[in-house]
Amino acid sequence: MLYLMRSQIFWDGNKRTSMIIANKILIESGCGIITVKEENINEFNTLLTEYYNINNKNKIVDFLYENCIFGLEINN
Repeated sequence: MLYLMRSQIFWDGNKRTSMIIANKILIESGCGIITVKEENINEFNTLLTEYYNINNKNKIVDFLYENCIFGLEINN
């Protein structure tokens, strides 16, 4: 999903299209869905911009797992 967003392979709607594709894969695998809640949009966009600029996805991946994937139980 992040690779597609960063690559800007579509004319328009890269984030939306990438998230739809990721959710299709997650749902088919029984792993939940990704959704960014309204209260997390600013942080998501900030981290995504950082990923675009420096190509380090660690912070945004952690953010997604902690705040945006629902229906997935993670055992620590």
